[in-house]
Amino acid sequence: MLLLKNIAKDFSDGREKRRVLFPTSLECRAGELTVLSGPSGSGKTTLLSIIGLVLTPSEGQMFIDDLEVTALSDVEAATIRLKRYGFVFQQAMLVEGLTILDNVMLSFAIQGEKPPADSFEKASALLKTLGLEGTAQMQPRLLSGGMKQRASIARALIKDPPILLCDEPTSALDAESGQVVMETLKRIAIEENRVVIVVSHDARVFPFADRLIQLESGIITSDTRESNQEEKEIVHASH
Repeated sequence: MLLLKNIAKDFSDGREKRRVLFPTSLECRAGELTVLSGPSGSGKTTLLSIIGLVLTPSEGQMFIDDLEVTALSDVEAATIRLKRYGFVFQQAMLVEGLTILDNVMLSFAIQGEKPPADSFEKASALLKTLGLEGTAQMQPRLLSGGMKQRASIARALIKDPPILLCDEPTSALDAESGQVVMETLKRIAIEENRVVIVVSHDARVFPFADRLIQLESGIITSDTRESNQEEKEIVHASH
């Protein structure tokens, strides 16, 4: 579980301080696909970067389970990020010249780790689960955009992170490929009981969200979980 308490973020150009995210409290649960949406400049990417321990908040606290990660040093935070997070970006960013299997295994090389003995079998199984059976020895250029994005999801999952963060994962894809990617992320959240957070301005992803959070000018303007809870409380009160 991720818990944010009054998280805020300011940026400064040395002369003027500008608040891009106002105090925000948020709980993100495993087994749930959360979508953060809003126009450009709404603060959604800043919020995702704070959640991903890429940016340090100016105020507030963040917890992963019972660990306050905002109290950690940069080195400690980096260790948590490497061990507990997987990242999927707008572009798949696969390395041409490497096979799809080797691209999936890059997570270990980037972190300077020796892959466990069973990691190649695990990577092959991940590719099969993601509908990419038969692509392990192929070059990225031979895959469609949607297939490349699913390969990047496999790369993000190879080390079993409990938290998966996705930044605009469908914006470069056609409707059919985007649907397959979102169906994949939804399944990962529910069946594998992971925290999955997607930042997107693409309305096509909204139906896949268990929880849709809208931001505007650094403020959460709507949250379907809160709306659903309010409806339940109203119904309960009426009885």
